[in-house]
Amino acid sequence: MKKHILFALCAALSFTACIGDLDQNPLSDTAIPNGEIYSNPTYRMGQLAKIYGGFTLVGQSGAGTADISVGDAGASEFLRAWWSIQTLPTDEAKCVWGDGWVKEICTDTWTSTKNDAIYATYTRAMMMVAFANEFLRNTGDGDSEIAIERAEVRFLRAYAYWILLDCFGNPPFVTEHDAVGAAKPRQISSEELFGWLKSELDELTGEASHLKAPRTQVYPRIDKGAAYGLLARLCLNHKTYLGEENNDYYKAAMDAADQVIAAYKLCPDYEALFMGDNGENPDVLKEIVFASCYDATRTQSYGGATYLIAASQGNIPDGYKSPKGFDKPLGTSEAWAGLVASTEFAAQLIGQANAEAAETGQEPEFTSIDKRALVSLRFSDDKTMNGSDFTAGWHVWKFNNNRFLDPETDYSKIELFVSIDFPMIRAAEMYLAYAEAKVRIDGGKTSDVTAVSHVRALQERAGVVPTVGPVSLDDIFDEITREFYWEGFRRTTLIRFDRFTSGTWLWPLKGGVISGQAISDHLRLFPLPADDMQVNSNLVQNPGY
Repeated sequence: MKKHILFALCAALSFTACIGDLDQNPLSDTAIPNGEIYSNPTYRMGQLAKIYGGFTLVGQSGAGTADISVGDAGASEFLRAWWSIQTLPTDEAKCVWGDGWVKEICTDTWTSTKNDAIYATYTRAMMMVAFANEFLRNTGDGDSEIAIERAEVRFLRAYAYWILLDCFGNPPFVTEHDAVGAAKPRQISSEELFGWLKSELDELTGEASHLKAPRTQVYPRIDKGAAYGLLARLCLNHKTYLGEENNDYYKAAMDAADQVIAAYKLCPDYEALFMGDNGENPDVLKEIVFASCYDATRTQSYGGATYLIAASQGNIPDGYKSPKGFDKPLGTSEAWAGLVASTEFAAQLIGQANAEAAETGQEPEFTSIDKRALVSLRFSDDKTMNGSDFTAGWHVWKFNNNRFLDPETDYSKIELFVSIDFPMIRAAEMYLAYAEAKVRIDGGKTSDVTAVSHVRALQERAGVVPTVGPVSLDDIFDEITREFYWEGFRRTTLIRFDRFTSGTWLWPLKGGVISGQAISDHLRLFPLPADDMQVNSNLVQNPGY
């Protein structure tokens, strides 16, 4: 199945569901009898596409409407909401917009009162679980092609449950084996959910799995590479979920990462990974293991990379031309003036001296320091971020809707929405997952040849002097920062390194103070939404809320 076929099938089907009753069937506005939906291959494939599209679509009536209750349709999109709660509470970015929920997330001051980004992340994840369960209830493994589809759906459900585990800890839990409407969903502990996910991913990567071998399924469908990638991520973060460290899980992370590294390669050009043709670029597809796919004409929402780019453009003077002669630098006509980064964060990418020496109003040239340093001061009046002014601070230009394979076309004249596929798992993550796990097994520093070579490979692509080893946890943290900023990793990474709530790792506006301050440990998890608490008496709120 090609990417555009997935989009077409998604657009034809409903995305509405009851969240209070997670075990209810997804509603449909089509006239197709329920039995025929799953017996007819075309209709069944549409249901599969709907589950794949759960990260990217917001409703059936266009980009300006949503099928869940939040103040802004674009903010209701799964990827935008999840990215926001993973990024804006951290040192990677802030948003200068005045919405109440935005301020709460940016200053780490959210409570159990409804916050749009927290609510949308939770609700969209639960919707994906509900859709996946419905698909699995109505299909079986008797047909070989359907068996493959079912395995893909199980992975997508596992990814949704991993987000719920990582962000909420103790969510409601339902599978296809629970009778529809029999009872309200039970609450699962983080320890039990970790165990279920580990078992599920072990099955999906096992010899009896119906998933295709790594990098053998047509893009963007799931194969074992994605399952191995999520397994490595789950095991690497096990201490966060279980409360104690176990080297067996670090070894499992290394083994799973190895499987991905054996099948996928690094794209030679870092910037190409985040451009508008990344889903068609053969070099990029060697590295992307799993992506949420976008198309400027078929998946229109104000979320995803459209949000990341448009909110990073603003204050563009009349008559501006980029060095290539483009009207806007990032390949979309939209300029929302929202997302900013601090000098302290820029210094983590290019070094303190270079960040202090950089001048506002200049075209970015920081890739000469590190090819991953896609940050800009071109439309800034002041380098010091204050959290309320878009011209005060740095702007991240990592995502760019212009085309790597068509460098002469200015897509800001052509497209409002963008076509960048957002990488959910990359091979590069597995390089550092392997290295970090080995460092932790070895007590905080390692000279292991394979671990050091994985770190060197990313540094060599970035054009920086590669390490000769040994590598420490601080080295790994620095590489994660430079390699994966703005990819939805940061909150999870800071928690794993004990830096999210700490008073020793500060950033501007942490805890609502301009110089930063320690925050309460209960903020390591988000609150379960009050709406679900009210309709499901089985749920107990996370501590501190």
